[in-house]
Parts: sequence; structure tokens; C-alpha cells
Amino acid sequence: IKWRKINKKIALIAPDLSVRTEGDQQAKDSVKHLYSGKVLATVPILSMAPGGRPVIDLGALGTEQVAKFFGSKEKVRPDLSTLTKAKAFPKNVIFEYEFPESSGNLIRVTQSFSKLEGTDGYEPRKADPRVGYFYDYHRDYARTSTDDVTSRYISRWHVEKADAELSVSPPKQPITWYIEHTTPIRFRRYVREGISLWNSAFREIGIDQAVVVYQQDAASGSHMDKDPEDARYNFFRWNASDQRYAIGPSRTNPLTGEILDADVVWHQGLTRSIRGMYERATEDIASETFGPETLEWFASHPNWDPRIRLASPQQQIATASNESARATKTAAPFAAADDQWFHPGSTNAMNHSCKIGNRVSLEIGLADAAFTAGLLDAGTVDLLDGLPENYIGPMIRYISAHEVGHCLGLQHNMAASSHKSLKEINTPGFAGPMVASVMDYVAPNINHEIGEVQGPYVTDGVGVYDKWAIAYGYGPEDQMKGVLAKVNEPGHLFVSQMAIFFGGDPRNNTWDLGADSLNFAKERLGIAKKLRASLLMNQVKEGEPWSKARQRFNMINATHVSSLFVASVWIGGSYINNNFKGDEGQKVPIAEVPGAKQRAALQLILENSFEDDAFGITPEILRHLSRDYWWDPEGLRNFTIDPNFPVNDFVGGVQATALSLLINPTKLRRVYDNEFRAADSGDALTLAELVTTVTDAAWGECAQPKKGTYTAQSPMITGFRRNLQQEHVQRLVDLALIKSARSASLRTVATVAAQELRRIDTMVGDAAKVNPDSYTSAHLADIHSRIAKAQEAAYTISQ
Repeated sequence: IKWRKINKKIALIAPDLSVRTEGDQQAKDSVKHLYSGKVLATVPILSMAPGGRPVIDLGALGTEQVAKFFGSKEKVRPDLSTLTKAKAFPKNVIFEYEFPESSGNLIRVTQSFSKLEGTDGYEPRKADPRVGYFYDYHRDYARTSTDDVTSRYISRWHVEKADAELSVSPPKQPITWYIEHTTPIRFRRYVREGISLWNSAFREIGIDQAVVVYQQDAASGSHMDKDPEDARYNFFRWNASDQRYAIGPSRTNPLTGEILDADVVWHQGLTRSIRGMYERATEDIASETFGPETLEWFASHPNWDPRIRLASPQQQIATASNESARATKTAAPFAAADDQWFHPGSTNAMNHSCKIGNRVSLEIGLADAAFTAGLLDAGTVDLLDGLPENYIGPMIRYISAHEVGHCLGLQHNMAASSHKSLKEINTPGFAGPMVASVMDYVAPNINHEIGEVQGPYVTDGVGVYDKWAIAYGYGPEDQMKGVLAKVNEPGHLFVSQMAIFFGGDPRNNTWDLGADSLNFAKERLGIAKKLRASLLMNQVKEGEPWSKARQRFNMINATHVSSLFVASVWIGGSYINNNFKGDEGQKVPIAEVPGAKQRAALQLILENSFEDDAFGITPEILRHLSRDYWWDPEGLRNFTIDPNFPVNDFVGGVQATALSLLINPTKLRRVYDNEFRAADSGDALTLAELVTTVTDAAWGECAQPKKGTYTAQSPMITGFRRNLQQEHVQRLVDLALIKSARSASLRTVATVAAQELRRIDTMVGDAAKVNPDSYTSAHLADIHSRIAKAQEAAYTISQ
């Protein structure tokens, strides 16, 4: 930003740094004329100080114009605003105002204006898609028509050897971190270790102790003179709140990509297993699985949306409207031409949306249940916050390393968890990191019928990808060609997180572990099954309320559902390999997932969502899923929860989610497209096979109806299965009525769906002839009627 005097006001202007040129003077003049920047805010000049410097009231930026910086729609009343903080440091100025929201709640907003200074001698380094760094960019339209107009410079610190002649040398200037004194003493060791883990990567490129860590301590006064808001210092900050995230934001020089300062903010809620995680985790799982095309489909077909279907009945109405709006909002930036969707006015998406904390509480809850049930042996290890220290301590260390990795410039690499197999990790004598990078969202290792022993719960160091990435970002410029030549070495796989939204690489998954995430999904489903079976026996301790059983049950259900999401990526998936033509050990850039693996994933989802016994629910369990009644804020969060567990809605929600995972239009289109690419393999999973397999699994009772004595309490088709069949038919109706003359794939999807409806109608007619019970008879009649109306509607549309 720049300050500019305009008449009697000072304007805060954001120059357009996204377009620059290194061409001739005529090109520079043209760019200056066309891309002039944007006025963010204005404030009046109160007076002129000696030397001609204007005096302004920053309060106007902190009050009346705060919405321009924070996106708030609140109308701030200056007469009720109070200046609560004002600090001036050598490199930045801080000011903070407190004011009431419309609700009356007092909030504080803080702004920091920092100097934009680069380091003498810093050389920008070009970004390369084979290694995942954040980057600053600009476009140069004066280049020749055959050149890429965009220049991209990775985000990195200015770190170099103090003595370039030494094979290993300390840095001229280390990256120095301070751990804030608010960090609990019991966690400080693991935070320090997590930050320091990166030194092993720097040491491999000859820089010793590139990262230095100091502990701020109130008792001894050590480093208490450093203010976390001073831009000269990088702080690891700890907040005692119920928020569930950690984030590592940094500030770069947009002209070069040089990182100028960074902080990690950690919230205490990250390390706790919290209530309601089943519903709260759903949005995160969905957003990490579905792309904009599917989210837009959900916006117009809310009954398909897992975020709605997995919500409690009391929350579904509000959730439906909120999520439909959010789905459109989420999808829009990807569809728009504006490539600055990540942060208005910015040319760097650096760590804008790290969500590592949102699922950690679920994993901590799962581990807690596994230790309590005896699936994991805590042995004689000391406890830390109620869990074995050798579990929770390394978890804090790993997350600390992850966030500091962002502060070093690294993007997420969600394919890194596929580096080692689960069997290998749980083999006696296993040593070394479990994953190729701490920049993945890695699920803890809970060995269940896969390995010989329980291996490490959490990865213990930066991986081979991390070291390779640091070599690319911080090694000598003249060695970059040799570094990049190692792209196909084991562990160097990088798949952009953006590919999660638009691709389907089963290795590029969040919160999984192991070379084969399908094995991971099987393992987690097995753990969920055992934990449900032991829920009433040992998941609630003597003297604890039975509401604990409901909390644990919800956590187990969240694990079950997330495993279905992990398995679903295999269906219609492709392996993405980041290769340039001529790279050593070159792999095909896009390779199909073998049909056998896709069919195995399909069967895993069907077996664990369509069958009644997949959920492990018994009448005895339902009798013990109680809730507490409290009038404090924590208790009121659960005020709308029905004390009687809504079992049919829960099972129906999981079944609906499974259907959304298997036969949403995007999935079907990918499967259909993959048929052509995999045609020469003779093993392709076809669109027709996928759709008919789902139908056969949903309608098995009607495919070969058996005569018998059926009653309302012993029906031909159980209540769970009737719900499934109704959901399935409605999905096929929606697909059959797709109005898309532009998409050849979706036209085929619509015709296949219509054919399946005709097949189901025939099966329904056969089943109605075997004298079913009243529930089933009414169900079959309703299905027949719905199919008839859908066929009539489809005919009308076609006309």
C-alpha cells in the first residue's frame, strides 16, 4: 500500500502489483497508465506537522472504515469506540479499537502497518510446479506472444551461509523464533522440537542451525522485552480459547517473494476433543472432497449435500439455507476469471486457509476412545492432558512443524502420507518419518490388524519431500537443475492441493495414512466397529454420565463417515505425476487407477453404508445415548439436540452421503471419461457398471423376491433399506432429469439413470407379487408412482 495526499485528504492506495513489465520504456509507460491501483480508504488531514508532514486520525480507519479491511458489515459508532492499543515499532505501527457490535458484544479490531523492506543481496527464485511453494506473481504483457506472461517467485527467507567455502556453515542471519510465554509449560518442549525439526533439512544443504528458537518466560523475564506484535520478531503464539485451529501466516515482499516476517497462532481448542465433532467435521470433510462443480450441484439439490444430510434434524433447515449459499460462494471463485480470489489485492495465497486443526480434535477423540477401550496399550507412559504423552506430545510437535513449514514458504502436499505402507510403519524396528512431508494433513497411526506392532503414532520428523523442497527453495541457485532432476525419486511426489478440487488422485487425500488409503479406510472402519461394540462396556467409566456414550458414539460415527470419503476418491480416480518432458525416470502425467482398486473401493462403501448391520446400532445402545441439561453456554450448545437419538435420520444421512459420493454427476462424468483413457487396459470401471452395481446393492430384496410371512415388525424390506431405496430412486430421478444439452457425458448419465429407473420399476412389480407386509407394500407402490411421474417429466422435458 501507499499513502497519497489528494487535496485535503490522505488516500490509502493499493498499487496493482499483479501487472508489471521488464520491457522497454514504452511498455512501462503503458502499464503505468492502464494499471493504476485502487483506493482502499481515505482520511482527512487534520493539520500539517513541521517539515510538511500531514497529521491524520487513524481512528477513522479503525472505526468508520473498518469494514473495508475486515469484511464486516457492522456499522461502527465512533462515539462508542475506544482506542485500546497503540504501539510504534521500528518496522510497524499497531493500533486497536474496541466497539460494540449490533448485538452489543464488544469486539476489538487491530491493524498493523508495516514497512515494505527487502534484504540487500536477495535474489528472487522462480517457482516450479514440481515443488510446492507459495509464490508472488506478476504478469508482463509486453513479452513475446509465445512466452508465458506470468512470472512467479517463491516465498522464502533470505538464508545463506556465513562462509560459502565451508561444506557446513552457520547462516549469516538465522530465522529466529520466540515461543510466547502464554504457551503452557507442559507443551513447550514439543513446540520447540517442532520448530527445530526444520534444521535437519537445512543441514543437508550445508546450513547449520538455520532456525533458532527462544522461549519467552514471564517467571524469569527471559525475552519478555520482545513484543509479539513487533514485526522484527517471529512468534509462536498460544491462545487460550475454544477455537480449533492453528495457522502460520507470513508477510512477503510482493516484488521478490522474500518472506519478511511470520507468526504461528495456536488455539487451545485444537488439542481438545470437543462436543458435536460429528456435525462440525462434516463441512471440513466435504470441502476437502468435493470440487466446485459438485458444490454447485449440491446448491441446487440440497438433499444431496452431506453437510445437510448429516446434520441433526433440528439443524437441517438452517443448515440447508446456509450451505446452499455457501456452496455457491465456495464454487464461484474457482469458476471466475479473477485469479486473486484468495485475498483481495494480494499476489500471494500464502497460508490463507490452513485447516489442520479442524480435524485434529476428531483424531484425538478417536485415540482417547481407543486407549480407553484397550485397542491401544498406553502402558506405563505418563499422561499429558489425559492421553499418553507419547501420543499427544508428538502430535503437538508435528502440527508445530507443519505451521512453521508454511512460514518457510511451503504449500500443503496432501500426497505425502502415501510414502510408506501401514504394514511397514507398524513393523518392529521401523525408524524414520512415517510420511514424506509434514505439510500433509496426516492421520495418526492406530494399528488395527495390519502390522506386527504398534508403530509411532505420529511422524517424528520432516520427511524426504521436505528436505528436497528446502534444497530447492534455499540451496544454491546453480544447483537447482540437479535438485529438480530428482522429482521422481521416492518420496518426492507433490500434488497441489488445488488438485483435490478438480482431480481425483487417491494419494492426494487429507487425514489418511499409508501407501494405500483404501487399506487405511478399512482399518478405520474396523476400529469404529470395535469401538461401537465396546461402547457400553468400557467407553464410559464408572461415575461418568451416560452422555459420554453419546459423545463417543458421535465421534465413532464421524470416523466411519470420513472413511467412506477416503475410499470414494479411488472411484473414477487418476494418479497425477508432476513431470516435465525429459525428467529422469519420467512417469506418465495422468495414469488411471486400476479398475480392480476402484471396484474394491466401491464394495467397501456399499458394505459399510447400505447394509443394516454396517452401523452396529442395537436397541441397548440407543437406550444409553442420553444428553445432559445445563444452562451455561457449553450446555446450551446442545439445547436443540433431541434426547432420543434420531437413529433413522442418522442412518439415512449416512446412506444419502454414500450415494452422493458414488453417483454425483461429477463422479459419473469422470468415470465415463476414464473409460476412454483406460480402454486399452481391458479393466476399466465403466459408468454403466458403477450405476448398476449401486442399484443391485440397494435393491437386492426386489431383484429376487422371496415369498414368506412378512409383518410390520418383520418386514420384507427393513426401514433402513426402504429409506435407502427412496434416496436412491430420487437420485436417479434427479440425474435422469438433468438439463444439459452442452455436456455429452451428462446426457449419457441421464439416459443411464432413466434406464435404471425402468429396471427398478420392473423389480418393484415383481416384489409386490409376493405378498409383502404393509410397510413394504406402501413403499413399493410409492416407488412405482414416483418412477412413473419421473418418466412423464422426462418425456415432457425432451419435448
